[in-house]
Amino acid sequence: MVKIGGVRQAVLINGDRTDNPVLVFLHGGPGFPMLPFEPFSESMRRLESQYTVVYWEQRGTGKSFSRRLDRKSMNMEQFISDTREVIDYVREFLNVDKVYLWGHSWGSNVGAIYASRYPETLHAYISTGQSVDPFQNERLAYEFVRDKAIQDNNPRALRQLARIDTIPENYTLQNALTIRKWVYRYGGIVYQTRDARPYVDLREIITMLTTPVYSLGVRINLLLNPYFSAEELWEDLMETNLLEQAPEIEVPVYFLVGRHDIIVSHYLAEKYFMELSAPRGKKLIWFEESAHRPFSEEKDKFLQIMKTTIPEYQIRGFSIDQIPVLP
Repeated sequence: MVKIGGVRQAVLINGDRTDNPVLVFLHGGPGFPMLPFEPFSESMRRLESQYTVVYWEQRGTGKSFSRRLDRKSMNMEQFISDTREVIDYVREFLNVDKVYLWGHSWGSNVGAIYASRYPETLHAYISTGQSVDPFQNERLAYEFVRDKAIQDNNPRALRQLARIDTIPENYTLQNALTIRKWVYRYGGIVYQTRDARPYVDLREIITMLTTPVYSLGVRINLLLNPYFSAEELWEDLMETNLLEQAPEIEVPVYFLVGRHDIIVSHYLAEKYFMELSAPRGKKLIWFEESAHRPFSEEKDKFLQIMKTTIPEYQIRGFSIDQIPVLP
């Protein structure tokens, strides 16, 4: 546990070699428990042979939750400040000048804004499930589910959608959770195994409640406060727009985008990529058989890109635009 922003937060550093480049991972959610899952996944374990990976459970999440946590500190600016402190801590602890920053989903909001403000601390910014404008994303997800439900003749989904008010000031977290359930059903979160894996996966719940990574107190907090971070950050999240908040990033930028990602719109990610000013270069790499998590759905392609494409400019001095992209 490391004191970040005045609050004890969980930071785990894993890797096979001390001379590997350092990769700081910003998890999604906001508030989805990360430590019982990501460090034990095949993708991340294999990634640890290429990078020293920094796993950080953000304030309000998992081991970084406390009933004494000031709810007023749950805002975007505080998370950006926390990210700066974590990266500064890692740079000093591991004796490196710069790190790679990888933001996923909610974490890509924080990551892009951080990269736009503090490029001097980064080798590059990498994103999966790049969020851009969360409310517009919700609107597109609503339309996706509506269209699929009509095609599928799904009256239950249509009844639930009819109860949702899509006016920004009336749109709620509960509305978003309803839409998320149907986006999952129609392949916009997990693409390849959506029919074999239920939306509410009891295996994940059992893992969270039995993992030795978490104390009994942390497990109880997860049961009592499952949406703490999402509820507290909801207003900030709905007001986020990276086209305005991070229009330029002065380090190499890599968007790794699932072609079927609906829960965080691949359309908006591509639009942001096209408009983003990136003087050091930018690349958008499509994952044709993935939705929201290309690093698990197409792990071999993801790992190859992380091993070769992303560090290539640094190792050989190429311009980012000269680097070939895997098909």
